[in-house]
Amino acid sequence: MSADIVIMSGAIFDGMAECPFEGYVAIKGNRIAAVGGIKEADKHIGADTKTYQFENELVMPGFHDSHTHLLMAGMFRTYVNLANARSEEEAALMVKESVEKSNSKDGWIIGFSWYHVFWQSKQLPNKRTLDAYFPDRPVFLLNAEAHGAWVNSKALEIAGITNDTPNPFGGEIDRDEKGEATGFLYESAVGLVSQFALSFSEDEERKLIRSYQQQAAEYGITSVNDVQPYFHGNMGNLAVYSQMDKDGALTVRVHAAPDLLGDLDQVEAWRDKYRSEKLRVEMLKQFLDGVSTTHTALVLEEYSDAPGNYGTSLNDVDAIRKAVPEAHLRGFSVKLHSCGDLSARMALDYYESAIEKYGKNRCRHAIEHVELIQEDDIVRFGELGVVPSVQPEHIALTQNFEENPYPVTLGKERADQTWPLKSLYDSAGILAIGSDCPVVDNNPFLEIYRAVTRLHNDGKPDGGWNPSQKLTMYEVLRSYTYGSAWGVSREEELGTLEAGKFADLIVIDRNLFSIDPSEIKSSQVLLTIMDGNVLLEK
Repeated sequence: MSADIVIMSGAIFDGMAECPFEGYVAIKGNRIAAVGGIKEADKHIGADTKTYQFENELVMPGFHDSHTHLLMAGMFRTYVNLANARSEEEAALMVKESVEKSNSKDGWIIGFSWYHVFWQSKQLPNKRTLDAYFPDRPVFLLNAEAHGAWVNSKALEIAGITNDTPNPFGGEIDRDEKGEATGFLYESAVGLVSQFALSFSEDEERKLIRSYQQQAAEYGITSVNDVQPYFHGNMGNLAVYSQMDKDGALTVRVHAAPDLLGDLDQVEAWRDKYRSEKLRVEMLKQFLDGVSTTHTALVLEEYSDAPGNYGTSLNDVDAIRKAVPEAHLRGFSVKLHSCGDLSARMALDYYESAIEKYGKNRCRHAIEHVELIQEDDIVRFGELGVVPSVQPEHIALTQNFEENPYPVTLGKERADQTWPLKSLYDSAGILAIGSDCPVVDNNPFLEIYRAVTRLHNDGKPDGGWNPSQKLTMYEVLRSYTYGSAWGVSREEELGTLEAGKFADLIVIDRNLFSIDPSEIKSSQVLLTIMDGNVLLEK
């Protein structure tokens, strides 16, 4: 029987062999019909077969982003990006210009990726700068970590935040010396405003999802883990996802992870109701801590630049400790956010307790980020079967290595132990790789470049930051495909090019295995096929 599509190339990476080979992939319907050596390709080609002939362009499984805030990633594509601002005033002007260009007249003004660490002043922003341009419209601007927000007076008014509003658990309303709210919100305090700013209708959600999917096709992303909890609740209406699936409008496979601390009976009902080839609800997610740069990651030793500070719990950790075994019993894989070594140990302890209480099952629990961890805890990933879900692009938080804040907050010795990707890979046997969009762009080539070089964009430090933790091209690509599929218990359907698996595959404009690492970031996807359908063809 002839195939619908046959792709031939001198570089087929099937996700199993360590090096690409000359061969073909045949597709019939939404499945891979066959994979093999180039001499066997002709037997799958008929009169109606669409054929693609490449020379040394890399054919491989589609990328599976193991950590994306899907709806917010769509917003990231829709609203103003402030990453290039170098002052508070410049960021405010960029917002003003964006609003004028869009001809938007009312509603919330939303923006992303400003970071005072990048500014010349290094000072946190104030609501008055935004008030000067937007006295009557609410403004909500997430910082680069998405763990802080800059808002104006109108936004504070809508949220009911006054000088007397108490700080929520795990967060802080920044105030000046007179006790007045400045317009900067830390951690869970972001939720006081985001519950209003990020409330969307079903039609608005569909537009944001379509915006994300367009970029995903261009980047070769065919599956995504949608980590839904934010400070005000879950983001992403599963009914909208499901309807798009039924309408044939869902062009990424979505693995949703709602709130671990929510109604688990409700999530069980969602798991049964929303289960298709493209939509699954089999995971739960929550935050254990924040991030090191704001001293909110939970650490075993005090911050080097903040004596006596060991970080901040963003949630009731006792509630999380109790929820993990319950989730495990119900067959939900849990994903816990951890940036500090104390929170990583806590997460491993919680998983170990759940396994000891109820035994091992199909769950593939994960720790998200794993930026800092003690060496004796790394080995526990393999022992417990815990998945390290990592985002290598976070290594280069700043453009220049000398501006890197980690040696300041953690001290050089601890900073040089961050992101132990290779050690985690060796322990667990795999990584799940993602982007954490909108914290960073969801461009997979940035993640790949950072994982294999560990360089900042200025090419420093020489040899890479903690170079013993570099990944090989095989390790990073296998993790970005098979590893992420393993993390959602779908390795029998996704993640490699094998007969019978879903036809989710891409073609990259160069062979990543044979180029200089400096070329990785400029790589492009030429062809994206998801579920047997061509989504992108250049």
